[in-house]
Amino acid sequence: MLFSLYRATRPLPALGVSLGLIGALAALPALAQTATQPAATAATPAPAPMPKSVDVPDAVQATLNKLTGGTTKVLSAFEAPAGLIGLAVSLGPQKNAILYATPDGKYVIQGMIVSSDGENMTQAEAKQMLPQPPDAAANFASLDKTHSYLWGKASAPKEMWVLFDPNCIYCHKAYDALKPAVSAGKVKVHVIQAGFLKADSMPKAAAIMAAKDPAAALATDEKNFDAAKEEGSIKGDMSDKDAVAKVTANNTWMQAQGIGGTPYVLYKDTAGKAQEIAGFDPNIDGLLAKIGPSS
Repeated sequence: MLFSLYRATRPLPALGVSLGLIGALAALPALAQTATQPAATAATPAPAPMPKSVDVPDAVQATLNKLTGGTTKVLSAFEAPAGLIGLAVSLGPQKNAILYATPDGKYVIQGMIVSSDGENMTQAEAKQMLPQPPDAAANFASLDKTHSYLWGKASAPKEMWVLFDPNCIYCHKAYDALKPAVSAGKVKVHVIQAGFLKADSMPKAAAIMAAKDPAAALATDEKNFDAAKEEGSIKGDMSDKDAVAKVTANNTWMQAQGIGGTPYVLYKDTAGKAQEIAGFDPNIDGLLAKIGPSS
């Protein structure tokens, strides 16, 4: 699954960690660019043991306070490899991360620790030590907080909801991959238009939302998409305040739900259970086979 990461505009002071990255770290399993399915005969790995909890050294807390102006809340501390102190930290709802510090508080480190046998220690620690973002069912239930428009025929027997950014290269790939099925009336797409990846993403998203036919405006954006620059082709327009407010609400929903990038897909399967895809899945036929009938 491939997708574009959320890029927030307010960095964590001094540490240089974007809020979007922090939010994404809370759901690290979704960040893998390609998913390799285990063989059917493979044994299920045993769960990793919980890291041993420790107290936060005063020197470490003092350094965090200094670097972040006291805005970082330490949720828990634990023993990390190489004598480091692991820190599960929060800057607010869905803005969580794993950091590391030397016990003397002289250094704070943000990054992945991978063992010599290839185990991503940070990923395992994030799953165990950080609050996990809402699941597909919770995100589906909160769709009333979003503003979407219909791409496709209202009579299509299947439907999905897709979060798009006008400058997202993987949204563009998803659009091209879905287009034949949408045109054939096999599926309708409720597009949740976001705008966050680049400085002109919001104006472009607002221009799409303000259009008399937003789906046609999206088609304009995607028709001459510049893949090399990863830029949609529609001209940005912030003059329609209602459209700007709708895109802003979609961005807020995305962040509140801990969604780490675009495209992001929601649908209900043949059993009526909410499902999600964090990224671009080129197997459109396989996806359509999983989707249940429109409600």
